[in-house]
Amino acid sequence: MKKCAVQTMCMAIAFAFLTGAVNGQAAEPTGDDAPVININTAGEKELSFLPGIGPSKAKAILAHREKRPFKKAEDLMRVKGIGRKSFAKIRKYITVTGPTTAKTKITP
Repeated sequence: MKKCAVQTMCMAIAFAFLTGAVNGQAAEPTGDDAPVININTAGEKELSFLPGIGPSKAKAILAHREKRPFKKAEDLMRVKGIGRKSFAKIRKYITVTGPTTAKTKITP
């Protein structure tokens, strides 16, 4: 009896997954799928893709990075104009290693 219940549950999950895929519904991006910006390698344009970061803050990030590369994401709060609240909004979209994967403005 337990084996039948497990099989039924697996089939229901598979059906739900396939139905979403057939209807063209994309899954919500997870932390691993979310677009990211490498704050150590991104240019002004890419940095401006971050929520709340415009051209002037992007330039400030670049200027800070020239003096001292970012060792961890939290180091971004050393840049004038980026405090705890701003950082909290963009934290999941920044990295200090790996490639920049964001191609357009990120909307939270």
